[in-house]
Amino acid sequence: MISENIYDDLIESLKESFSDITSILKCLGNDKRMMILVILLKGSQSYGYIVEKINLRKTAVSNHLSQLLEVNLIKKGNYGIYNITGDGIEFIKAIKNAYQKSPTRQRKKFEALQRRGVSPSFLNRFSQ
Repeated sequence: MISENIYDDLIESLKESFSDITSILKCLGNDKRMMILVILLKGSQSYGYIVEKINLRKTAVSNHLSQLLEVNLIKKGNYGIYNITGDGIEFIKAIKNAYQKSPTRQRKKFEALQRRGVSPSFLNRFSQ
């Protein structure tokens, strides 16, 4: 009897896109680049505005923007205006959802509620 892993489809899909996925994850693994994406969630921004908000030297910001452009998380429009792409939005949403729904995060929320003395009936609904 052949046992099929429930994650076989996930594994196969990841293998097909491994290089692209790791490039994006490496890019997102930097707090300054994540901050740039968050800034761009509010709308199009100029290079000067991003430099001011990130509080880094222009060359460092330029390097971060280049890396985000390379993996298509942002795009550069006319006059040095930057925008987050659909890919950028989807990856930020996925990160937020994965973080909020992670079992570790859920457990910490539950424990914090317990410490605050929230009623057991509420905790039971929360943990289901």
